[in-house]
Amino acid sequence: MFANIIAIAVLCITIGGASIPLSFQINSNPVVVWVGNALGSLISAAVVIYIGNRITDKKFEDKISKRRLGKKVVTVFAQDQSDNKKVKKAQIIIDKHGLRLFALVCPIFPGVLISTAAVYLLGLDRQTYKKWMFLGVFFVSGFYVLSYWWVFIR
Repeated sequence: MFANIIAIAVLCITIGGASIPLSFQINSNPVVVWVGNALGSLISAAVVIYIGNRITDKKFEDKISKRRLGKKVVTVFAQDQSDNKKVKKAQIIIDKHGLRLFALVCPIFPGVLISTAAVYLLGLDRQTYKKWMFLGVFFVSGFYVLSYWWVFIR
């Protein structure tokens, strides 16, 4: 059973929420599929959060800016689009209204890996995303797993 959970987690890391129907080919128990899917989602989110925090860290920027290619990367990340009023307004609207829903639905589509990277790239509120993403991983994907099992497998 542990090997099935690990296999489902790896499948979830690679293809996101689309792994749930395929996971029932590995194990028909919905609890095993749910635990494996949650584990894979949390692992992929943790990796992206670690890398995102590392890249945006001031010490990392100082260290990498000593190299020629690093200067270009730091310059691109340092260019703040806060001067663009439309971009800033879109970020505020997404943070205020859409981020919670996006974080709840992200384990199903497009997957936690892509969603977490998008939050870091677009400069959205990370704390709100993390809180709601964990709820989405456990409750929304759990509901999806049980619904899929109820309709197609049972």
